[in-house]
Amino acid sequence: MKKTLALVLGLGVLGVLAWGQGWCAPCNSAAEPSCYTAFWQGEDVCFELVVPSFFCWCCCPKPEVTGWRVVSLDGNVLYQETFPSPVAPGKWVWKQVDALGNPVPPGYYKIVVSTTTGEYENTVKIVAKPECQPCCFPFFFFGCWGLCSKPCFFSWCQPYVKVYRCPTCEVPCGCGVTIYLGTGN
Repeated sequence: MKKTLALVLGLGVLGVLAWGQGWCAPCNSAAEPSCYTAFWQGEDVCFELVVPSFFCWCCCPKPEVTGWRVVSLDGNVLYQETFPSPVAPGKWVWKQVDALGNPVPPGYYKIVVSTTTGEYENTVKIVAKPECQPCCFPFFFFGCWGLCSKPCFFSWCQPYVKVYRCPTCEVPCGCGVTIYLGTGN
């Protein structure tokens, strides 16, 4: 009896955590892409082109990046950077603005990285930020409370666009703690 009760309570807690992290149906809508990473509105979006080490076993030469752009789901280019000459895959930041520097509204956007061997993309979801952003704790690997992400699968043999939260030194409001790292330069 005690084992059954503990199991039911454990599954209930895991269910509440899963729902809070966006792993369950309440966050889904019929018009959303099959996979995406969610970000709060106004939060910098870091991304990079990852070229797996297995890529050269099936397709050489390695790609060089010629630029990147942000596209709405209906195909409109909102922001674009084109490099004067191809560069090695690296890391970039989209500040959630359009070409005129205006903030983009909540919704879904594709980040497309153009290379010498083709284009690679990933989708982000911009979510309206609540009055005070919920706390994010290091043990919640799939996003902050209230953000629902559906991670995209990737190939071990093909390049892909990895999208992630930009590193910050500050804990969101409501948590009562601010942490500063580094020398301040």
